[in-house]
Amino acid sequence: MASRSKFKDPGLILMIFLVLYALMVFVWWPAEVYVYGISLVGWLMFAGLFFWFLLAIVYVIWIEKIEDRNDS
Repeated sequence: MASRSKFKDPGLILMIFLVLYALMVFVWWPAEVYVYGISLVGWLMFAGLFFWFLLAIVYVIWIEKIEDRNDS
């Protein structure tokens, strides 16, 4: 079985996306920008719920494709 590059691991790639999103939220945290009376950071955190759910779905599908390739 051929060895896969660790840099192509789905978990590592998706973790980088999560870290970048978290950095964007925490860097923006002190800013007092309000949209519809709610801080922009609050909106980013709310959108993050859907972003994390989407990443979880992508991760599961990606891993299953890799396992299917390895089984055949």
